[in-house]
Amino acid sequence: MVSSELDLNEALSTEPMSRENILSLKNQIYTSKANYEELENKIKELKSTISTEKGTPETKKNTLILGICLWISGNQAEAFEVLATVPSSKFTCYFLGKCHQEREEYEKALDYFERAKQANEEEFEIQIDIAETQRLSGDYQGALKLIQKLSKGHDSEASLHYQWAHCLDNLGEYEEALTHYNRALEINPDHTNSLFRLAYYYDLNGDDENAFEYYKKCVENAPLYTNAMLNLGLLYEDNDDYEKAISYYYAVLQSYPNHETARLFLKDAIAGMNMLYDDDKVKKQDKETEVLNIPISDFELSVRSKNCLERMNILTLLDLTKVTEFELLSYKNFGETSLTEIKNILNQKGLRLGQAVESDLFIDADTSGNEDNLPKTISDMELSDECRNAIEEMGIETINDLASKTEIELLERDNFTQAYVDEIINQLDTFGLKLHSGNNVGGVVDII
Repeated sequence: MVSSELDLNEALSTEPMSRENILSLKNQIYTSKANYEELENKIKELKSTISTEKGTPETKKNTLILGICLWISGNQAEAFEVLATVPSSKFTCYFLGKCHQEREEYEKALDYFERAKQANEEEFEIQIDIAETQRLSGDYQGALKLIQKLSKGHDSEASLHYQWAHCLDNLGEYEEALTHYNRALEINPDHTNSLFRLAYYYDLNGDDENAFEYYKKCVENAPLYTNAMLNLGLLYEDNDDYEKAISYYYAVLQSYPNHETARLFLKDAIAGMNMLYDDDKVKKQDKETEVLNIPISDFELSVRSKNCLERMNILTLLDLTKVTEFELLSYKNFGETSLTEIKNILNQKGLRLGQAVESDLFIDADTSGNEDNLPKTISDMELSDECRNAIEEMGIETINDLASKTEIELLERDNFTQAYVDEIINQLDTFGLKLHSGNNVGGVVDII
């Protein structure tokens, strides 16, 4: 497993910079959210430094580092713009090629990879990038031909067997593809892409047990591996474990707040949770109703007890829950022995005398004209005018209505910012409330 400990400044100051070091750094960045945040801060720092130190000897080096950092962060368009301003070298050509590859500009990517190769050297890593680019462009046979050629000297490379497997996968030769995915994992048990592809294969073929296993291994190695997290969420949904599904979607949105697929999946999962809760609630109510409607005549009672209950017009268990112990004992000829009989049959069904009466009293007491119990309005909150207007545009009038929303639901609104959410969280806290967590509440994603 790649180490999660990272000193970004040290990693980027290594002289000379090499492709191997940068690729290793990228893998390390995606092992934790903290590492990714450190990268984002480094990008801001570099941009500030470059803008204030134009023309200095360090500007060229910092511009190159900025371009590399932008590529690692997944911002290929800006990375390309920055790297294109750096004097051409085989090193920069390689990462310009990676930018084009990830932007699906495969011909340009192949051109830059060829320019990045050193003379008279095979350069396996670039060759495997060329094979990958050929595969991505749909030239599976061309990619396979190059991979098979490389295998003569690099059969112990996990990346070679991964690309080999993926080509076969694309060609529909699944059994042979599985052989090479497994070979890649024999060489490197933590080869994340191979773990994902195996999980994806098992997922599509309905083998949930293996799919779970390989997706989880994938996420353990790379906690920010978005597609693995989304697919895990979908698997948990399929198994009606909506809370776990929602936790994975939230994790993606914490790192990538604008991830549309994660937002969509989260909405669906919350709706599924609510539907499952409603179904369970209805089933529970139906079962309770069935029990309450059981006739008294179904139970073995003494003749005296039966006669007393009939004269009191108590015919079902529901009727018994509507009378108190005192009311029964006050009836003529109804004694302690009969009372014990009645209690015993109610206990068998998890019921008790006076239960329905107590519930009614509780409801009446809870809603009996006490103004302190009425929902407070949004006007009672100390909010900025902009935030208040944004809330009112959603049709939210009371504080309780606002607290029923999740942070994600609020941020989905075009006019809602994180600053407004922070205001709301602080104000709800003064009322002893907080935004809904989402815990009471597609198809699997592939990689290219």
